[in-house]
Amino acid sequence: MKFLFSIFLGIATAVAATLAHQTLPPLGVIFGITSTYLALWWLGRFYGKRIYKFWALVAWILVIGRAGSFGVGKELLIQGDNPGSALLLLGFVAGVLALLRSV
Repeated sequence: MKFLFSIFLGIATAVAATLAHQTLPPLGVIFGITSTYLALWWLGRFYGKRIYKFWALVAWILVIGRAGSFGVGKELLIQGDNPGSALLLLGFVAGVLALLRSV
């Protein structure tokens, strides 16, 4: 159950970051990056193990990677502009920092 909750939290955080990063350009990206970090940090504090943070980060990466690639109709949810690139790079860095932070 803990495993499924960590996967769900990673997916929910990635979807929220994807949908919010284009709204109010500096604030949406900041929200996406900080929500990623805080969700993974909270998950580690809640369960007390790093493995659950790892699986949440894997789920986050899969969703963000899919949102940043072309779909069937050649649509992109995360474009290659400044907010999109910042979300991809800094969101990943924030996730890794939350993963490496001690529990």
